[in-house]
Amino acid sequence: MSVGYGNRFIAAGPPKIIKNPQKIKALLERPVPRIAVPKRLNTLLGDFCGDDVDVNRHGIDLGNTFTAISYAHQNDGEMIDVVKWPKSTIAYSKVPTVSLYNSESDVRKLTEWGSSAVASFRRSKGDRTLISDYKLQFFDQGRRAVMKHGLFLTDVLTHYLRGLHEYLMEEINKAQVVKSGTVPMHYCITVPMSWSRSTRNLVLRSYVDAGILPEIRASNVTIITEAEAAATYCREHCVETDSLEDGDLFMVCDAGGRTTQVTVFRVDESLGVRQFVYLSSSYAEECGSAILDQNFKDLILHRLSGLDLDARPQRQKAFETLLDGFTEIKFIFDARAMEEIKHLSVPMGLDIHELNPTPDWMEDDFMAISGQELCEMVFDPVIEKIVNLILGQAHEHPQIFTGLFLVGGFGSNKYLLHKLKESFLPPRLSSSPSMSGPPSSSRPPSNTSRGNLMSIEEIPESGSPHAGLIEKVVMVPKAELAVARGAVIYGLKCASKRMKSPKHVERSESMESSRTK
Repeated sequence: MSVGYGNRFIAAGPPKIIKNPQKIKALLERPVPRIAVPKRLNTLLGDFCGDDVDVNRHGIDLGNTFTAISYAHQNDGEMIDVVKWPKSTIAYSKVPTVSLYNSESDVRKLTEWGSSAVASFRRSKGDRTLISDYKLQFFDQGRRAVMKHGLFLTDVLTHYLRGLHEYLMEEINKAQVVKSGTVPMHYCITVPMSWSRSTRNLVLRSYVDAGILPEIRASNVTIITEAEAAATYCREHCVETDSLEDGDLFMVCDAGGRTTQVTVFRVDESLGVRQFVYLSSSYAEECGSAILDQNFKDLILHRLSGLDLDARPQRQKAFETLLDGFTEIKFIFDARAMEEIKHLSVPMGLDIHELNPTPDWMEDDFMAISGQELCEMVFDPVIEKIVNLILGQAHEHPQIFTGLFLVGGFGSNKYLLHKLKESFLPPRLSSSPSMSGPPSSSRPPSNTSRGNLMSIEEIPESGSPHAGLIEKVVMVPKAELAVARGAVIYGLKCASKRMKSPKHVERSESMESSRTK
């Protein structure tokens, strides 16, 4: 699968929170295979030293809002996701892409990063600076220079990557006998498709400065676009891709934290091997789960318009605690929730009793919010942008799409899945009673060829003017980790191909012969 340049794509997304204590314990204590590395080896890539050498292959999905890391061992291919992060009591599949600096002392020295930085900053803001959204600034050539307090964008990224990598090495060392420094490491780094070569090299320089790579063009790094990584993951983990035929078009929708990208691929089997060929993509900022948080905050601020939140410090903290209640609602919100009433516990420090008269949305010590209000004020404005992105790509390629695959943090939301099915599937499919069950594998009748399928203009009108545009909408398993896991899969497959190449076989036989001598 080729790596394209000059196109657009980004991935980010919030973590999926696991609250089952037994599941957390199982995740954090899962055994990691022990790696047997011959002492004679001192090389970066194990595939240059024979098939008996294991290599840690890491997939790094550096998102604007959250970052994910998955890795696997070359020998067994078992996928391991990093779910335990510094000073976090809950198992997360991602960690916030944020950095905390102390404004009083050395402003250029990183204090904390990730979830630890968020928690520490919320406890006491003081003279500290929390920096976020720095990946997004690499898209804008004019915003790359100096950030807050004289910090450079590349410095902030380098500090974050160093902290991330050092923690990863510590976790690997705890789980295996051989230290990570003696185990060959290969990194599969994902980048947005829209980044130019110079931008990619600028980011790779931060990986070098962080001590992750020896140089930009190191032999132990593979670069793959986020779109290709997601498509690779779908190919390996979605049974729906098995029914794709030569010439079919499908979309990958990566709905993340602050951005969403829709990419179109074509299935190509002309060379006897199935390939996914990139065609085009569309991208939108301010379109993701972080925008849901902002919409919810605006909704609550409107309800509390008669309350001075800055009057007391504890009142502001109580307000933040109230907003935290939306996290659980956001992840479990689905089509059925539209008819429900959600209740949020109101902290005492918020002083709701000062509102006169008492709001009708207060029920005992809870704030009642209807599912309909959440749909209209919080979810639907963001989903409408995603629908428009999909339509933009559909009009570039006026034919029926075989499938739409949802990945990313917001891509794992069941209400988004429901709305996209409602908008694009034929009526007989979109009206399916199961919103979260296995996606339909319905195909056109066998006597209907691809060439005879209706064009966009010929689709009959129904509840949605776009019904019938897409045959099936699929939420992929572990959607929030699709890019990181796809990068690992890509790295494993690339290594496997090198293992089977004639040059590698000849080199391995030569080495084996020298051993026997």
